[in-house]
Amino acid sequence: MSIREENELFLFAEELQRCMSPAVLNQLAKETGYMIRKRKCHGQHFLALCVWLSQRVASTSLAHLCSRFETATGILLSPEGLNQRFNSSSVSFLRKVFSHLLQEKLIGLSPITTSLSTYFERIRILDSTTFQVSNRFTASYPGAGGCSHTAGIKIQLEYDLCSGQFFDVHVGAGKQSDLNYSADKIKTIREKELYIRDLGYFRLKDFEAMQSKGAYYLSRLKLTTTIYQEEQEPTASSKKGKKSKPVYTKIDLEGIMEQLEPGDVYELPNVYVGSQERLSTRLIIYKCTE
Repeated sequence: MSIREENELFLFAEELQRCMSPAVLNQLAKETGYMIRKRKCHGQHFLALCVWLSQRVASTSLAHLCSRFETATGILLSPEGLNQRFNSSSVSFLRKVFSHLLQEKLIGLSPITTSLSTYFERIRILDSTTFQVSNRFTASYPGAGGCSHTAGIKIQLEYDLCSGQFFDVHVGAGKQSDLNYSADKIKTIREKELYIRDLGYFRLKDFEAMQSKGAYYLSRLKLTTTIYQEEQEPTASSKKGKKSKPVYTKIDLEGIMEQLEPGDVYELPNVYVGSQERLSTRLIIYKCTE
């Protein structure tokens, strides 16, 4: 483990001790199924083993971990007994601790004005981060490629800016597509919610689903996306009077930008996005400053 990683782990441990008591940790262990019955190794003890007692818990032998654990806590565990505690419930417990700690840090840092809650019941922000891990984890966590490491992990995090609550913390393979993950989230869309996502999740079908359910979205526009404006073109007159048909005219975004000064904002309240599946939406153009 590098010095930088050791410093980051120390800061995490210090913050964890400040924000969460042993009682809170044990309650989270019960909620996630790690503590089903009374046992000598509580949630606080397991977390201490993973964070404070061994900074190389993934590579240290079970016998050595048991020895360090007994020295620090006075609790005697067999190597096989400790091995059985590294399961899906313990993973859920550690994930819950991470979510709880991050939530404690974020609440109060980003106050939301009451006027926004008039329009949106939730403001849901979805984003991901990817990092490399040892190649021995390639079978479980294949990476996205393009580097010397063949293994990688991607964390998907969805957060409600209004309440400070987490909707989901998902840990998966580094090669996992953001688009495929967001497609699985369509069923969770609710009316009067605002969804903020970056270009990795840009898909017109998802935006259509949000509109159909009375939700809102905010996203950057892909450069390759075509923008149209609808116009009515008159057709031949009939006995019933004049008729017209809709005609879609491509909008020259570069031409609009050339007329703007740095920092200017220009709004097109009703445009159509996409050449095949045209989505009716609102487009806001902002010309960046230096």
